[in-house]
Amino acid sequence: MTRSASATLPLLDLDRVLRFSLYSRWVFVAVLGTSTLIFYWLKPSLPLLPLAAVALGMAGLNLWLTRAGRSGWPAQRLLAFGLLLDVLALGLVLGLTGGASNPLAVLFLLPLVMAALVCSPRFAWWLTALATGLYLLLFFWHIPLPAGEHAGHGSHEALFNLHLTGMWLTFALSAGLITACVSRLVRILGERERRLNQAYQRQDTDERLLVLAMEAASLTHQLSTPLNNLFLLNEELRETPNLPEEVQEDLQLAHTQLKQCADILSRLKHQSQAEQEPVQLYRTLSERLAQWQNLRPEVRVDWQRPADAQDREVRLSPLFWPALFNILNNAADAGEGRIELLTRLHDNGDWELGVHNRSGVLSEAQLRRAGLDQFDSGKPAGLGLGVWLSHATLSRLNGRLELGNHAEGGVYARILLPLEPTP
Repeated sequence: MTRSASATLPLLDLDRVLRFSLYSRWVFVAVLGTSTLIFYWLKPSLPLLPLAAVALGMAGLNLWLTRAGRSGWPAQRLLAFGLLLDVLALGLVLGLTGGASNPLAVLFLLPLVMAALVCSPRFAWWLTALATGLYLLLFFWHIPLPAGEHAGHGSHEALFNLHLTGMWLTFALSAGLITACVSRLVRILGERERRLNQAYQRQDTDERLLVLAMEAASLTHQLSTPLNNLFLLNEELRETPNLPEEVQEDLQLAHTQLKQCADILSRLKHQSQAEQEPVQLYRTLSERLAQWQNLRPEVRVDWQRPADAQDREVRLSPLFWPALFNILNNAADAGEGRIELLTRLHDNGDWELGVHNRSGVLSEAQLRRAGLDQFDSGKPAGLGLGVWLSHATLSRLNGRLELGNHAEGGVYARILLPLEPTP
């Protein structure tokens, strides 16, 4: 039974279904107990004590099911036991109140619907056979409903009217319970499917990041050999005698640029092994911006830092910086070499960075897809692989990236990153 259920119901949250089943059973117990008290005051010749015993027994067993669920018992086993309890209790109630002639007999369908939805096919068919057999027995073994003090045409007509009224009430109750049950299960299935879709999207993103990481590692090794050769050629040219001063300056600049390329490759090789280390937030940002501007000297960055902002020590993932520089590079290319950078700390610990370039505009299609999908970049407001990587990286760091058109013109990128303070 367990193997079949796990194979046929991968989308159901059985714990939530169990809670719904327990609540529904409490409602049935309350209705049965209230009806017994009403019949007691009306004093018909009904077996009130057995009905009260059934209500108390269901209440006690439902309380035990509740405690067993909190103690870690398998939800599927408790669901099956509860549905079996529902069928047996309903059979007893019907046997005490007219048998098959009682219109409440249609309530047998409710636990069968629940079993078909949440239990294994084997158990659902077994419970259906049990309910069908009990219904058949009610034709022969039951306590008839009282016909009144004087049997006659009037009493039979009253019983018939009572039967019709009971059929209508039973239909209304069954329709409401089935609608509530099925609607609740559909909502549970929809929410579980949404979570699965999010998990599939994260898995797809992780796979794409893995492919890019493997390509980056391969390119890193491939670039090491030509970079070393350029270092050697630069050294040989610098040792050449009687070089003009302009050529020496150019060779020195080339040596500096090659050294920066080597440092970048070294950081890329060890990026996967890097761990979060305590850093001074604004000082580290200033140093990283200076390093980035060495590679993009034509770009002007206007950093609008709050005047009263005090530096603080935080743990910052090294994966954040490539994500930030992807946004800066995209903004620099689209903003004609000028970027406005705004930073501020929120009271809840989030760090907000705003990157504003005053050129270009994002279309409606780009706004819908910004940061979510990779597509061809079209300057001056293009979005491509860099933005997608930044979005994926920030999502893994529990942050987010928002892109939009600024009211004063241009494109505005808003980064929110939760910071982990050091002890």
